Amino acid sequence: MEFSFQNMEEFVHKFDSYYPGEKCECGGIRELSLSNATVVIGDKTIEILDCPVLVCQNCGKEMIGHRVPMFIYRIYEEFDNHPNDTLCQLTLKGEGRFEYAEKAEFLYDSRDLNIPGCDVDLDPSHKEGFSLPVYFDRKVLNSFLTDDEYELDFFSESYGDIAKIGTDGWAYEWKIPFGINSNDRVVLFLGDLDQIDDDRSLFFLKAYNIPSDHYLVNTELYQAQMNCIFSKPIIEQRVIRLRNGFYNAVFKNFGIDLRHLEQEVEEKTKLVRKPVSFSEREVSGNIVALDGILNEGISQSGLRDLCVALGETDNVSQLKTRKLLQRIIATKEGEDRAKDIIAPLFHLNDLRVCFSHLLPDGETQKYKDSIVEAFGLSSFSEYRKMYDSLLMELYQLYKYLYVTDFRIQTTE
Repeated sequence: MEFSFQNMEEFVHKFDSYYPGEKCECGGIRELSLSNATVVIGDKTIEILDCPVLVCQNCGKEMIGHRVPMFIYRIYEEFDNHPNDTLCQLTLKGEGRFEYAEKAEFLYDSRDLNIPGCDVDLDPSHKEGFSLPVYFDRKVLNSFLTDDEYELDFFSESYGDIAKIGTDGWAYEWKIPFGINSNDRVVLFLGDLDQIDDDRSLFFLKAYNIPSDHYLVNTELYQAQMNCIFSKPIIEQRVIRLRNGFYNAVFKNFGIDLRHLEQEVEEKTKLVRKPVSFSEREVSGNIVALDGILNEGISQSGLRDLCVALGETDNVSQLKTRKLLQRIIATKEGEDRAKDIIAPLFHLNDLRVCFSHLLPDGETQKYKDSIVEAFGLSSFSEYRKMYDSLLMELYQLYKYLYVTDFRIQTTE
């Protein structure tokens, strides 16, 4: 990227009130990148290495970060005091530190304040750096998912919050939002991290803290927190989004496509609605649709390939969807734990049988009795408790599948 100006007055005029937004004129999203920039002002040339530049992800147009012009202005003032020098080369580093989460000493990049909105806060009590993104390996989510002292909640496939369960009458000791960017990194804001001061929570976070990749704008976290573009999906849609996220993660990590009958799945998805009165008709309609999406809308051959990729040596050719998933989970959790985790898909299938299969009454009653026992119901007609319990179980299952890294860990 190069700029040329006849004099400093022209430079100041160009960048007066300069603040590029996150959207390009073409409609694309601008993400921050580090690049080299050359600025010529009169007979002085300033070359900046690792300069923050906003790059449109659609058309590729570049714009210099909004905090850079002031940096150039200060450098030029010093440079201008040396009339015989015409070239200045320097590196713009991201080593600035801020008065948030100082105890943790998180790794972050102060150049990310050039991301639109990250150095502006409507709350006057927030000092500079509150909305600076801090990046983590996505494995950090599993630390909070598997520990009973914490809650991990997904609003959608890539946006949610992490909380530590409170004591002494408080629901939570702290609760902060997170996002997952296009590079599969978990992103939290530095000011939110300042809420956390207990050593155990900080240990989880510090263990997976990684350098910034500067990608933030095209996340649901950014759009919700900066632009208020967010509405919490119903749990039915959250389950489906987590299902899609799990499929995407498997394809990314193993090259295995788990999609099956996707056009039919899309049609089934349109049928899923939040029950209003939780009547048998409403509940049964959703059960049948969700069974099609979750139990039938997955490639059994893909699951078998995944078993092999995970080092499963037993013959899996005769296993079906739920048993294949159980075998996959068992590679991480062992057989007993895997049975508990996969149970919601068996419950879902049993309910589909109860609602849509024509069976002898005695046979149907066996399925109903199993459901009553599984969900602690007083009777099978307790539809609301049955449905809410099932959906929460399915949500926990697919949250686990989406968050867990099933790749075989090797030691070098």
